[in-house]
Amino acid sequence: MFCGKLKYISLVVSVLLLSGCAYQKEYNQVLKQGTVEDRYDFAVKAYDKQDYKRAISLFEELLPLFRGKDALEGVLYNLAYSYFYDKDYFMAAYYFRSLSRQFPNGSHTEEVTYMSAYCKTLESPDYRLDQTATKEAIKQLQLYINYYPDSRRVEEASRLIGEMRQKLATKAFQIAGMYYKRGLYNAASISYNNFLREYPESPDREQAMFLMIKSRYLYAKNSFASHQQERYQKVLDAYELFLRTYSESPYRPLVEEYVEESRKHI
Repeated sequence: MFCGKLKYISLVVSVLLLSGCAYQKEYNQVLKQGTVEDRYDFAVKAYDKQDYKRAISLFEELLPLFRGKDALEGVLYNLAYSYFYDKDYFMAAYYFRSLSRQFPNGSHTEEVTYMSAYCKTLESPDYRLDQTATKEAIKQLQLYINYYPDSRRVEEASRLIGEMRQKLATKAFQIAGMYYKRGLYNAASISYNNFLREYPESPDREQAMFLMIKSRYLYAKNSFASHQQERYQKVLDAYELFLRTYSESPYRPLVEEYVEESRKHI
């Protein structure tokens, strides 16, 4: 029984090795002597075999040869997905977008418009890093929704926008916190105020409002006497909004302490 299984495994391995050798030989032959049609056919074959790096190499080589021809749409489509499955989302987004621009009435226009935006969400890095790709993802996803409001992908696009906005909100909240920890209370209060205005849906909104009031209070407290009255007034102005929005907040006792102190100086 064991010997029979061993022979079967050896046979399978031999077949796979021969197949791999034949595939490599065909690839080398295509590179040396293949016509444009041969190269295209092998590129498609490589794509189907999930050999995306060879597919990318051949499709890139074929691009200038298909300029101005109807077949260019197919080359771009396969090239974009080859990059996508190879996890090079920057290049995938580039070619998906190129495809939507060159073939605005093509058979894949809606799909590739979405895929271009989706690739940007996959490029989006950790919130502590530069968020250019995140902002571009939001922009492209929103344009997709505007262009195709009845698409089945709209719900998913909206969900992704929410995720990208939360990442930007987290970054903004952390930046404001950094100012606060360094004792830069004016910069902190401005940053928290901007956060509240730009990300009203954030779960950190209540804490941000509390920290904005506290930052305004500490900024006023540490100011020259000639500037204190105006700056303490800003604490009271923020308190009115806090009271309307979070009257039952656990932060309210502390906020009211800052308000009481501020009133003493006005």
